[in-house]
Amino acid sequence: MSKKKTQETTDQNTVETLDEGFQSTDPSRYLDKVIGFSRDRNGFLNGVDYIFNQDNTINWRAMIKPEHLVPNRDSFKDPNINLKELDVTTLPDNKLLILLAGIKELAQIRGFKSVSYDVIESRPDYVSVKCTVEFSPNYETGNRTVSFSSLADAHWDNTHNFAKNFLMAIAENRAFVRCVRSFLKIHIIGSDEIGGKNSPTITEQDISTNSSPAALLEKTMQDYGITFSQIKDGAIKKGIEGADSWSSADDIPPLNIFTIVSGIKNKNKK
Repeated sequence: MSKKKTQETTDQNTVETLDEGFQSTDPSRYLDKVIGFSRDRNGFLNGVDYIFNQDNTINWRAMIKPEHLVPNRDSFKDPNINLKELDVTTLPDNKLLILLAGIKELAQIRGFKSVSYDVIESRPDYVSVKCTVEFSPNYETGNRTVSFSSLADAHWDNTHNFAKNFLMAIAENRAFVRCVRSFLKIHIIGSDEIGGKNSPTITEQDISTNSSPAALLEKTMQDYGITFSQIKDGAIKKGIEGADSWSSADDIPPLNIFTIVSGIKNKNKK
């Protein structure tokens, strides 16, 4: 038997052995894991230590793990403070931010049946989204399913850096964070909800006075004395796909235009 034939036979035997292993797996093998992650009739997740308020409701704020909290830089006026050295467990809620991972963990512990999104408005410069979470029954809701919704938006003036190119994703995260933390009565702002103070000054007037992304770019080029050749050469140097085939602003994809305009305004900011 050739070496190739031997290898094929060995591989086939291995597959058959694996198949037999899966087929003969004891259904109760992971039963303890399933039970450990199941819920009782009051909605409590087994294996989780809950913390309660004086009125016997769950203190979801106290359920947030310290590793999911960070200092809110905007709450500290002294620029010399090293935020990394601060103990988040000693800071008040108004000086903290909760990370998206913390919100996701709380949502999982609380339990939900579905998460849905409705896009209210979507433009290159502005996106608004409504998030609706259908929370599972528990004793706090009289063992009834409850739907809760929150709105959030993302635009050029409340995002910064690369986030400006992913407005839909930012709005989605913000809506989810607001929905979960509002329903659970958590008053710490989500880190995803914070916009940048040093965002490029692409204003509403920029949008309203220009009917297309190409027109916006042409106006920006005129305002800052930049030629199309400079735009094209810069894009080619940065390795932007298709830049070498651009012959006018109309050839540039809208997403690239918004990035270019933001870069021009940032570079020329005084």
